[in-house]
Amino acid sequence: MFKGYISNTIGRIQWTIHTQNSFLIPYLEQIEGTANNTLLKILRKDRYKVIGEFEITHTNNTETYLVKVYKYPHLFQKIKYLFKQTRAFNEFKTTYIAAMKGFPVEVPAAYGEQKGFLSKKSYLVIRKIKHSSNLREFLRSTTSLKERKDVLRKFGKLAKDAHEGGIKQDDFSLDNFLVYNDEIFGEKLILIDFERVSIQTISLREKHRVWYLAKLNRAKRYFTNTERLRFLLSYTDGDFSYCKRLARQIERVTIRIQKKDARKFWKQCVNENRKFGVFENANFYGYYRKNYLIETLIKLLDTIEKTDRDIIYTNQFQIFHFTENFSAELNSRNITRVWMHANALFALRINVPVPAGFFKNNSSKEWFLISEVPENCTSLDKYIDSCSDKSPLMPALSMFVKQISPFGNLSKYFNTKDLLVQMNENKRLKCYLGNYNSFNINHLSIQKNRVVNTNTIKQLLQYIAIPTSLF
Repeated sequence: MFKGYISNTIGRIQWTIHTQNSFLIPYLEQIEGTANNTLLKILRKDRYKVIGEFEITHTNNTETYLVKVYKYPHLFQKIKYLFKQTRAFNEFKTTYIAAMKGFPVEVPAAYGEQKGFLSKKSYLVIRKIKHSSNLREFLRSTTSLKERKDVLRKFGKLAKDAHEGGIKQDDFSLDNFLVYNDEIFGEKLILIDFERVSIQTISLREKHRVWYLAKLNRAKRYFTNTERLRFLLSYTDGDFSYCKRLARQIERVTIRIQKKDARKFWKQCVNENRKFGVFENANFYGYYRKNYLIETLIKLLDTIEKTDRDIIYTNQFQIFHFTENFSAELNSRNITRVWMHANALFALRINVPVPAGFFKNNSSKEWFLISEVPENCTSLDKYIDSCSDKSPLMPALSMFVKQISPFGNLSKYFNTKDLLVQMNENKRLKCYLGNYNSFNINHLSIQKNRVVNTNTIKQLLQYIAIPTSLF
């Protein structure tokens, strides 16, 4: 069925192996038992997938291979994959079809399925390209302007060719394009990670292209405006008028996708998953972001547990302390919604302190919302008191309004303590929303929200006796 591949049964796994990689057969025997595996180095692991790698030397050449192991722990999953292709097979097949269509991809070395009557596990083995990096890493590195221009030009052309060829990549992002130095072609770009890819026989319609390009557009902090323009000009073959029209469409759809992501984060943050964990012991129950050490968060709680203050700042963390006296409207359900709202705002990429954890004291009716505040931040009222020159504040406030207006508006009770001001080394200011409750997500147009937010900021400036003409 697949040209250049052979079949081989090793133990309980039926393997399809590329003929050029038949030397891997002795190593594939060792992959099945991933729990106590001496060959495989585990890179990431959860209930449904294990990602690892192994290194071997063949004909005086050392190569590294990535291994994806898809698991089906539930009976429903096993039955489902009895009637459809396994995830490993689907990724293998779409990568193979893309290669047959002439797209630059790294064709899998092997894929395998462990079956009885029902699917139990499936495997995918792919060669890891030496000295390579994904596009996100490449754009963050200190490469020359000439190299960046060349890669962005190739990136635009490859993205257009992929859409012309009917490739639908649901996870269309900088992480799924690999850059490496080829001895013949110089900097080469290939498509990787076909886990969420499907291929149709005809080219994509424009609305689908805009949707995928908008998914890519979410990576603005890694992808500067100039770099995005260079990419789009290459994608449109230098047609500047089409490029401008496409950019406007992409911006509108990006906002829709970001709001959709925010709704997903709204639910994710109160469930055990890859990004969020549920913590429970004798003293506290709560949820936390997994890239923060739970020990660090508990130490913070121990240091401020007995205070009556509503907001505490310690070790670059901001802690909202909710008690019965904080507000008559606040109860366990409503306070949990504050945590969910905080993560939704963070998902929208609004400048906010990073929500780190949310905990309830089991012995009292107290709740703690912990957030990490960026360095060199202070509240607006303290900044006004300490700084004589207010003019640098105006561009920062204007940029803040521009950033938040696509998604909603500021509360009418917004005050100087709800806004954080950060000063960087160049003495440029950046504004952060310090109080999550002071912003409401809505579905109004950017223009309507901008009018409301501008008026709110002007009222704030009048309150602190700064001329609104400067804004």
